[in-house]
Amino acid sequence: MNLPRKPVFGFVVFALILFSQTLFAQSVYKGVVNDANTHQPLPFATVHILHSAQGQITDLNGSFKLIVPENEQILEVSYLGYEPLKYEIKRGDSFLRIELKPATGTLKEVVIKPPYDKIKRILNLAIANRDRHNPDKYDAYQCRIYYKMTADLILPDSIPAAQKTKSYQDTKDVMDDMHLLMTETYSIRSWKKPAQLQEDIIGSRLSGFKKNYFTNIITDVLPFHAANDYLQLNGKDYHNPVSKGYASRYEFNLDNEILSGTDTIWQFSFHPKKGVEELEGQVYISSDEYAIAYLIATAYDKTLRRTVRVEQQYQKVRGRWFPHMLNYIIDWQQKKDSLTYDIYMKGTSGIDSVNYAIPETFHFDKMHTVRLEKGANELHDTAWTQLRPVSLDKKEQNTYHNLDSLVASVHGEKVLPYLDKLIDLKVPVSIFDIDLKRIYTYNPYEHSRWGLGLQTNEKLLKWMSVGGWAGYGVKDVHWKYGGFAEFYLDKYKEFSFKFGYNNDLRDPGRVQLNPELDRNYLHSLLMSRVDQINSYYGLVKKRFGYLTAELIGRYEQITPKYDYAFTPENQPSPMNEFTSQEAIVNLRYAYAEHTSPFFSRYISTGTKYPVLYGRLVLGQIQSGDWNTSYTQAFAGISWQKHINLIGQERFLLIGGKSWSNQPLPLSKLFAGNGYLADKSSLYAFGGMMTMHPYDYYTDQFVNFYWAHNFDWKLYKLDMPDFAFSSAPSIGIAYNFLYGTMEHREAQQNISFAVPDNAYHETGILLNNLLRYNQKVYYLTLNVGYFYHWIGDQLNDKNGRFVFGLGIEF
Repeated sequence: MNLPRKPVFGFVVFALILFSQTLFAQSVYKGVVNDANTHQPLPFATVHILHSAQGQITDLNGSFKLIVPENEQILEVSYLGYEPLKYEIKRGDSFLRIELKPATGTLKEVVIKPPYDKIKRILNLAIANRDRHNPDKYDAYQCRIYYKMTADLILPDSIPAAQKTKSYQDTKDVMDDMHLLMTETYSIRSWKKPAQLQEDIIGSRLSGFKKNYFTNIITDVLPFHAANDYLQLNGKDYHNPVSKGYASRYEFNLDNEILSGTDTIWQFSFHPKKGVEELEGQVYISSDEYAIAYLIATAYDKTLRRTVRVEQQYQKVRGRWFPHMLNYIIDWQQKKDSLTYDIYMKGTSGIDSVNYAIPETFHFDKMHTVRLEKGANELHDTAWTQLRPVSLDKKEQNTYHNLDSLVASVHGEKVLPYLDKLIDLKVPVSIFDIDLKRIYTYNPYEHSRWGLGLQTNEKLLKWMSVGGWAGYGVKDVHWKYGGFAEFYLDKYKEFSFKFGYNNDLRDPGRVQLNPELDRNYLHSLLMSRVDQINSYYGLVKKRFGYLTAELIGRYEQITPKYDYAFTPENQPSPMNEFTSQEAIVNLRYAYAEHTSPFFSRYISTGTKYPVLYGRLVLGQIQSGDWNTSYTQAFAGISWQKHINLIGQERFLLIGGKSWSNQPLPLSKLFAGNGYLADKSSLYAFGGMMTMHPYDYYTDQFVNFYWAHNFDWKLYKLDMPDFAFSSAPSIGIAYNFLYGTMEHREAQQNISFAVPDNAYHETGILLNNLLRYNQKVYYLTLNVGYFYHWIGDQLNDKNGRFVFGLGIEF
């Protein structure tokens, strides 16, 4: 028997009518939450319907959109550090402009408090799920990024009448009308696992200039996401508050829970524990896969009077969380006489058009992480209008117009070649570049060397440079000189040929593997034993993706300038002058190394993988009737990484070996890389701190350097009114050298040892023991002590103090 359907149908109709009544009894409101004083947007403010958990969080522009029932017309708006506000929606409101006042008085210290178990559970789940939301862990993605940066000089509105000079008022009027600097970039970012990254720049613009000379990828400026253990702000690593070990570094509080649709967003505030130098801010975690939905993190340096802040917003795209908006803010407070003002820089980026696949025809350029599309620097205003997600405001338009006119009127672009050359310590003068490195150097053998180096530049020929140099040693009263011709086969000089001649000095046996490792400045300061070298050479250098290769051919006349005699077996008389011919191959391989265009070249911005080095030498050496062939091979691996819960790890491993039928003279052996001068050393990673430069020689060796820097500080002494401060952290190090030598007896009239029982030294360092405020960065003094544990014929067990200089941002 069939039951009647009418009652069921009537119930459904009734339910639909009731639902529609409820639906139509709601309104959708858009609005913005601003600071009541500065009128700047407040990102990630919470906007609640009063007496309800339902609400929204403003985006990085302070904007929100909220569905509000007609019978609930009061919103509760809150933001950390501001007075909460109850805002009543008035009839006819189409756009809500809500302003919050900064909280007066001192905020109470935020501490971990109940519900602690709930806080711990949510954070641990977010950490456990973090890799699932890490774009670097995705197989592939492609997105479009619009990036804009502005810089401002912010003068106070209220100052004493005596300070309101005409110069002050004129400057304030200009800064109210335009930005100090502005740049825009529009790019397509492509990623493929495990580590292929490409940034194709479609448009790039720098106020005042026809070209943007500093184009880089967004991750060189600000963190692209918060799914790693560290957030790098202004070149310095800070622990991610949502990472393992957070409880030892941060205090957390659960401030709010917001219902957004069917999901819950938990709002946490965090700040570093007492004595820990970390971030403070807010993080919002979504119940949807426990992903970070919003993050505000701030680092404040009292001594530099500098605030660095990162703001990140994420959204779910095709089932995966992905960065949506990113902000980066640097605020430097400056003082001149009694006037306080701010240098304020803000970078913003919007990310859209996200796909999780790369076209099969797409090509990754391993040599150039950033590629400038043809015409990227010359886009017309109409093209920029289509690329910008939001049109420029009046102040931004004035910035381009005014600075473009100003720089053109003073021919400001003519200054840029000087900045480009200064990177290489050169100064252009007409068709020549003056090499500043050749003007003055010092070493114990020559004492002062004065000289001059010149070479032609691109004003004469872009594809070739011819140059020469000369220098005079004050102590040894001799001239040194040389010349060269270099040919460039590509735009960025990554494929080149060079031919030349040098009459110069070189310390015997120095291991030269790669300029990144050789520390030439230190070797020059320590060079007290020298060979005079007359050398003719030719080389070709080229990059192949992550590999850089160099092929060298050279002929040398070697004259030791110290008491030395070489007496191989069965030779009637000692020898002390030699000639050699060598073919050399140098290799460097840096997997997934990122590079960015900087003026006329590409510069490395680093790789997280180990860097490999290699060198092979095929040579023949002779003196009179005596001669022998030899082969030398070197290899090295360098790696550094910031490891969560451990600290900054770094190591360098180098080894080398010679093969020859007869012994080789001292100049072709391997000298121990000692940095000891008298009783102390200038600390630099990659050298032996308790060993003099010429204490040890080998014909095969293994050299290992390891350093570990702890993240925590012993203490932090800030003195904002003084130039000096102290914030030491501990570093420990271990260096090791082992080598052997056959036919030691062939080396005469000279004293050295062979480390065939191994040379061990360990050290402890106090990094940043003293910091000198340079307004933008610190010049730091590092102090340590190294001890050599095993005595031998040259060095007894001994300890040495070491001193190092550094820069901290």
